[in-house]
Amino acid sequence: MGKLYNIQALRGVAVLLVVLFHLKAIEKKYGGNNTILPDFFDFGIFGVDLFFVISGFIMVVVTKGKFQNTKQAFLFLYHRASRIYPTYWVYSILVLVVLIIRPSLVNNSQGNQTDILASFLLWPSETLPLVMVGWTLIHEMYFYLGFFIILLMAPEKNVLKALTLWLFGVLLSNLILQTHNPVIKLIINPLTIEFIFGCFLSILYFRINNKILKTGSLLLIALMGFSVAIYGLVLYQDITGHIDPQDWWRILIFGVPATLIVFCFINLEQNGFIVHSSLIKIGDASYSIYLSHILTLSLMGRVWSSFSSDSVYDNFIILPILFFLSLAMGMMSFNIIEKPLLAFSRRIA
Repeated sequence: MGKLYNIQALRGVAVLLVVLFHLKAIEKKYGGNNTILPDFFDFGIFGVDLFFVISGFIMVVVTKGKFQNTKQAFLFLYHRASRIYPTYWVYSILVLVVLIIRPSLVNNSQGNQTDILASFLLWPSETLPLVMVGWTLIHEMYFYLGFFIILLMAPEKNVLKALTLWLFGVLLSNLILQTHNPVIKLIINPLTIEFIFGCFLSILYFRINNKILKTGSLLLIALMGFSVAIYGLVLYQDITGHIDPQDWWRILIFGVPATLIVFCFINLEQNGFIVHSSLIKIGDASYSIYLSHILTLSLMGRVWSSFSSDSVYDNFIILPILFFLSLAMGMMSFNIIEKPLLAFSRRIA
């Protein structure tokens, strides 16, 4: 199967949502007492859930016809690791240098503490990684390892059964286990179910008529998915006072709509509807944007704080600059860092 353009576009949407979420936090921290970005930008955390569902979908697509093949299983794991680690290490090293020079600038929400080895390995820890968004990559790598075991041991005809067993394993373990161990907490974390939902979508994609719904209906369902997620978040925040839904609430409020949206965009492409190329290009660079945007926003936010005032005039000027600068730096990272590292890892393979 060739490149799925709408999946790349959805990656673009996901990373834009995450950037906007963190842009709101930067304004609150560095932009003076008066802010202009609405609470709606809290919805940006939904981008992570889109990423997780997309990852699950892609895993089944790229491994079709490769089950119970030891060489292909290990190549899968190598390709996934080489996709994640090298670029991540570049940014981890940058943050490590900052930690050595100015410890107060790193992970100050957790007392400037971090497990450096666990951070570089993307191993679950009680503290956030050096690169804050790395917590999502820990979930990614765990899912890749779990899927690698299925790829290695299960016949392709039984992949649906294996994934269903995994899903019920997460459900049951949450009912019977109470632990503070970071590894066990990762294994039983409900977020794994979002990856499994993506896998289910991929299996469905290969087994049904993908043109069963018309373009207009698919667009309407996708819009409904976004609307449900937004309304669910607002309702959750009003009831609990938390910014982001936790555990099973997150699966219900974000995971289910994200699955519905990915389903729609996959089938829109089958109907010949391709999202605008600018979103596809952002999607291509989404990993680099995702890793670099926190550093870009934090650095420029500190520059902004040196002249910011309680007036909102500077906010109207600086915030768009920060947003587009984050995208530009991510694009640059994609071309200068990520693509060469990925090409090098492919040559090794």
